[in-house]
Amino acid sequence: MRILMCLGNTFPPDIRVEKEARVLTQAGHDVFVLSPCKEGSPVEENIGYATVLRRIPQQPFLKRAWRFAHMVFRGIDPLWKSHIADVVSKLNIEAIHVHDLPLVNTGLVVAKRNDIPLVADLHENYPEAVRFYHSTWRGKIAGIIMSERRWRRFEKSWLEQVDRIITVIDEIKRHYVKDHVIPPEKVTIVMNTEDLDDFLSMPIKEDIVKRYKPYFTISYVGGFGVHRGIQTAISAMPRILTAIPEARLVLVGSGSNELELREQAQKLGLGEAVEFTSRQPFDLVPSYITVSQVCLVPYIKSVQTNASAPHKLFQYMAMSKPVVVSSMASLSRIMEETGAGLVYPAGDADALAEAVIRLHRDKNLAIKLGKAGLTAAKTKYNWETEGKKLVDLYRGLSR
Repeated sequence: MRILMCLGNTFPPDIRVEKEARVLTQAGHDVFVLSPCKEGSPVEENIGYATVLRRIPQQPFLKRAWRFAHMVFRGIDPLWKSHIADVVSKLNIEAIHVHDLPLVNTGLVVAKRNDIPLVADLHENYPEAVRFYHSTWRGKIAGIIMSERRWRRFEKSWLEQVDRIITVIDEIKRHYVKDHVIPPEKVTIVMNTEDLDDFLSMPIKEDIVKRYKPYFTISYVGGFGVHRGIQTAISAMPRILTAIPEARLVLVGSGSNELELREQAQKLGLGEAVEFTSRQPFDLVPSYITVSQVCLVPYIKSVQTNASAPHKLFQYMAMSKPVVVSSMASLSRIMEETGAGLVYPAGDADALAEAVIRLHRDKNLAIKLGKAGLTAAKTKYNWETEGKKLVDLYRGLSR
């Protein structure tokens, strides 16, 4: 089957899309990824497991505003629609695979016109997530116009029409089945787990190991944003430092609220005890996890984060690291099932600090949690298991 994946961000990188494209190619499909143009990258590029088509140009404000108006009233991006239709026609595409809610209806229009199936791959509860995504003044205006309520209406209408839905966790599937009355057999859960062979074979950088050897390293790996709860981890550091003077919080990533987080660390007088590395190449992630004694998923609690299953959790588990997570429904459930980490009340900096201090004092507990995480990663929470679900989904579509 010739599959067109539509991705609103420049590509690569995108861990989930890369893994999905690779496993589908290995199963015998031809995968094309349509994404925005990327400065310095070719318009078309074969990257081994997919052909990347960078066709969506950056446009001036007035043209973007015109497209936004179409999204508000019709839920269709005319620029994307034109390029999707062109690719489908010229490359004889047999299925459209849209990543995230905003492009679903645009893809649907083209899919229906060409009588081919559409798969909606929804990485998160998008209507709930939008409230966290608008930090600039333009973004705030967009958020008012395209509110959570409007996105919820779009979500219900569009998902009734797609052929298959992919989501990342049980909690979101229950939302689609219960709130939108989507048949459960139409929804496939493909979790954000890691390809263990690939991830664990990445070389560990000795300079990173040497740099953090003197410290009790507490790490967070991934994107920043208010909903990620990194502010809680920073607030916990004064108490952690009282008990563990050599502690260092290493924040591997970047995002919309980085400036505010840096200012928070400065106001608390934390100095070098909180380190911002900026965004790092993916092949360095195992090195940063390796040097960590504790790894964090400190998200704040919301409808959206309650149904989160971030890559970082499964990366930590795969590397036998004890994890400390906030009390989100999905992560609390996974911790209870696997015994891979400690759960603290979301937003409670003192409780987060106490969990970290406990793991520092009780080395046997830290080792036990790390081993449990690795066992869970090997037996259940891995890409070999999840990738088969995606392959089976397309096997059903091609019959």
